[in-house]
Amino acid sequence: MSLLVDPPWGLGQTLGVSSTSDGTGWVGAVKEFTDVNPTTGVIRSNRRKICVAVRNTSGGALLPKKVVKFDVSTTGAAVLGAVSADNTTANAGFVGVVDEYLPTAGVSANDVFWITVEGPTEVIANGAVTAGAAISTVTTAGRIDDGGSLTIGHALAAASTGGDEILASVNTLR
Repeated sequence: MSLLVDPPWGLGQTLGVSSTSDGTGWVGAVKEFTDVNPTTGVIRSNRRKICVAVRNTSGGALLPKKVVKFDVSTTGAAVLGAVSADNTTANAGFVGVVDEYLPTAGVSANDVFWITVEGPTEVIANGAVTAGAAISTVTTAGRIDDGGSLTIGHALAAASTGGDEILASVNTLR
């Protein structure tokens, strides 16, 4: 694979594989997208959004807008680009946000998809979040909160209750 070759799927899509032996050449690929809705073409901010192609090794579906953690259960897995589950560890840093444009059913086990590691993306709040606040991961599966000792980004909108979907600018460890 060349650095000049684009992967055959975009935001809002998956590679569409179900075997761990399929798509291995794309896992770990990094792509820069503009912050534009791929379905409607509506420009949200036109800022850059850095995504990494990862494989869902959780054994079940991963839902859009959830924070997921890199699978480090095997040597080099974080480098290889596997995500194991919704993040359930407070202040985890090696995380990304599941592609916000995926269908509500999410991404199937073993499929390859995009996670946002830097730039604007929608995330699910754990509780009230103030616009402009630093955000971190919490123990509630796949959600963010304001505060915490390890910042993964900043809220660009406010959330009034848990479960609210808000726009955030993330910059996670990877």
